[in-house]
Amino acid sequence: MEEGKTKMEEGNENRKATAYEEALDALSSLITKRNRIEPGDRSYSLDLIREYVKMLDLEEAISKMSVIHVAGTKGKGSTCTFTESILRHCGFRTGLFTSPHLIDVRERFRLDGVDICEEKFLAYFWWCYDRLKEKATEEAPMPTLFRFLALLAFKIFAEEQVDVAILEVGIGGKLDATNVVRTPVVCGVTALGYDHMEILGNTLGQIAGEKAGIFKHGVPAFTVSQPEEAMRVLEETAAKLDVSIL
Repeated sequence: MEEGKTKMEEGNENRKATAYEEALDALSSLITKRNRIEPGDRSYSLDLIREYVKMLDLEEAISKMSVIHVAGTKGKGSTCTFTESILRHCGFRTGLFTSPHLIDVRERFRLDGVDICEEKFLAYFWWCYDRLKEKATEEAPMPTLFRFLALLAFKIFAEEQVDVAILEVGIGGKLDATNVVRTPVVCGVTALGYDHMEILGNTLGQIAGEKAGIFKHGVPAFTVSQPEEAMRVLEETAAKLDVSIL
């Protein structure tokens, strides 16, 4: 401990450290080691995510949230970060959800460009965790790690009343937990390549189809230049949804 701290201050810091470690242990219990999503696997369905959203009473908050949704293989994290910075410097209160984290899980949740503080993280974490634990059933067990973190992000951004939330897709798009958002302000797809093929498919077309799953009817979408096979799928998906893809 730093010189000059009282025993009471040292005790408070130790209690805080223990509380944070307990939260990390609880998070670790949500880790799964599945390498493939089988057809019809309800544990990865959007319907189940929507049930969790109802458990947390977040339906209305998410429906009112201004969301920028970004999928892709390369560059989606940096694209989200650049977007957040631009909007913040234009005077908007921002929320940024990205993955993975390098050192501390709080890196995934940024408010106005700063990692959420430990005190707020713990308050929102246990609020979500305890309610989901209480309401979990055999049909709706505790969510997997990333799904829980996405739900936590929605809770944080709703309570902190951000003007805009920038969300980075975890894997794919169509079945990703972030895709519970029904009406984003805009969607974006960064450079596509071969990633998570055991889940998303073996061809660029199949992978592009999963990423394009974030497109919503009439919501503008942006993409960088893509390989022909991937671009064709993005354009076809956009056309079906009356989306102008730029």
